[in-house]
Amino acid sequence: MIRISRTGSQLFWSVPGIVEHDEFSGRVEINRKLLPQTSERIIYGRDMGLEHLAPAIRGLPSGSSVLVAVGESSSKSPQVRRIMKMLQLIEGSGGPDIHLLEVQGRADHGIIRAGIDTAVKFDAGIVLAIGGGTTLDVGKAVAGLAFQDGGTDVAAFQLKTKAVDPERALPWIAVPTTSGTGSESSNNAVVELGEEKLSIRPIPPPSMIIADPSLTDSLPFCPTVVSSVDALAQALEILTSARASRQVQAVALAAVCNLAEGLNALRRPAMSRTSTDSARAQETHGAKGALRPDEIDAGTRNLLCWGSLLMGLAFAHAHLGLPHALVHHCIRFGLSHGNMVGILLAPGLAVQARVDTETARRLHVVQKMLLALEQGDILELQIEDEDEESRKSGLQGHVPQGHVPDELIDWLRNLIDQLFTAADLPTSLRSAGLTRRDLDWIAASELRGGASLGIPNRPATCSELLEVLERAFQECDRAT
Repeated sequence: MIRISRTGSQLFWSVPGIVEHDEFSGRVEINRKLLPQTSERIIYGRDMGLEHLAPAIRGLPSGSSVLVAVGESSSKSPQVRRIMKMLQLIEGSGGPDIHLLEVQGRADHGIIRAGIDTAVKFDAGIVLAIGGGTTLDVGKAVAGLAFQDGGTDVAAFQLKTKAVDPERALPWIAVPTTSGTGSESSNNAVVELGEEKLSIRPIPPPSMIIADPSLTDSLPFCPTVVSSVDALAQALEILTSARASRQVQAVALAAVCNLAEGLNALRRPAMSRTSTDSARAQETHGAKGALRPDEIDAGTRNLLCWGSLLMGLAFAHAHLGLPHALVHHCIRFGLSHGNMVGILLAPGLAVQARVDTETARRLHVVQKMLLALEQGDILELQIEDEDEESRKSGLQGHVPQGHVPDELIDWLRNLIDQLFTAADLPTSLRSAGLTRRDLDWIAASELRGGASLGIPNRPATCSELLEVLERAFQECDRAT
């Protein structure tokens, strides 16, 4: 049995013996025998970014070059400006040369080629990526491709006609400014290819991750919601992965605990504002219940940042499920990745649980966990795979075929509907403007792309994909 418990002065959920945090130093200690695909050094802590990043950059060899990929919107925040000022001071005092690559909201071939050209021209020795998931993906792709043979042929690496040699990848440092994508830990860079998004992999994990919640303080309500819902979706989908060991499942469960508490903390004031003064809130904040960045308290941002970090650690050791399998074409329909994932999350998990017994059992564990969340400081949940004898006898939480965890699905549906409504985002595929013809097109496309589900894993059927999409199409605006 693996123990998931509250730890530290902030009582965040963690997994003793697998992932532990030293509040004084900021270091996150990982059991690398259980989680081998992990960054060499991970720092978590409010206002600890500069403290740990500065010596890492100063310690680079004299005369070396650093390619800094920074998000255009992130670069405007006071916290990121301080990092950029620090880099300038280090460069001016004889440290490594700094070369900037500004990422303007898209991970497309143009920006990646520009980064590769800069890295090659100045013989960059490391890539520093500062921003949200898109910027981290750009920085990671540049690090992975810059010194590959034919690295500027980005499409070839997406379509697998060329393979990434991890030994030729540049080291990179990840400094996320959102709490959501897990890109700082995963081995793939998600890059646009026309109206589709395809991954480049395998890219080695970063040499260092700095997860400083203060870097998210300027993030507006809408992207805070979208990125955090995406993180919750990934944590839950990891639990449906045949690749996820019981230790990885435990880390994902701890991530769900933190993210659920953080998202509930976002939901309460947003829904109160929506229900009591919708017109004035929309006039003041631009959405029905959106909070200003300074109205999201530091404790909530700390919680979301820690939960997202745990999710990323688990994500590096598992696959995702149907909600993420159906979003490769979100650009085509004018939806952000996180918005479309959120719309698909409850329908996708419901279908996965209905058709796969082991998936249903694992999601029933999550349902039990959420019900117990406020009842004690320690959760003890048996998440080992059941042996054949226990399956036959009905012991250890056996779940009958097709038994969907309805309370979990309803909780997810209500949470996401309310948050997306407060952020003035679509809550269904129909309200996002899709048609049933679009659903058929998505299902056919993702079927060709290899969408899969189940434990053990198997290809999804067209009818299963259409069922998810139809549910997401019909579930329209209940929170309004």
